[in-house]
Amino acid sequence: MKLKDFKKKMQKNVFTTAQAHVIAFRDNPKLINLQLHQWKKSGDVVQLKRGVFMFADSKPVIAEIAGSLCSPCYFSLEYALSLYGIMPEAVFSYTLVTTKKTQQFKTPVGNFIYQSIKKEAFTGFDVKTLIADPEKALVDYFYLNSSRLGANEIFWEESRLNGSELDFSKVFYYAKLFKSGKLITLLKDFKNYAKT
Repeated sequence: MKLKDFKKKMQKNVFTTAQAHVIAFRDNPKLINLQLHQWKKSGDVVQLKRGVFMFADSKPVIAEIAGSLCSPCYFSLEYALSLYGIMPEAVFSYTLVTTKKTQQFKTPVGNFIYQSIKKEAFTGFDVKTLIADPEKALVDYFYLNSSRLGANEIFWEESRLNGSELDFSKVFYYAKLFKSGKLITLLKDFKNYAKT
């Protein structure tokens, strides 16, 4: 199958080997695998991880790539906190949470870091963009980093986290989903700091 025909049939920028087999169902699966290998070699497709590809000349939405690498997931933690201006530092990796195991993928598009949280707390994000609410991103960050966070004013000043615009009723709603006393304590202390 020609690349042009394959792209027309695929109708998406990021795809799996299994999806390629379905699209080119008349061809032998081994031939499809060989064709993908040749397109990869010629630079027409880019391998994001084993069994996941994107067309080299496409501009996929970053959420499409993230969901293809590991699903379910949503953007949170440092990446989302930086987007919202809560964390002032620039972030050079895409940080996400998932209900699957913690893992990382280095791709030509960027570094994707997935951290595992419990299913009960997997909420608080936009289903189209896969970006967490600012309050949920903060709670995820505190939960996954609670061992290195300190509950005192000096620590919060040095962390430079800006919580002045956060809705703390939402923060504590999301925090309760984790059922962690330490998390609630940290967030209460951060709230006191943010409000001053």
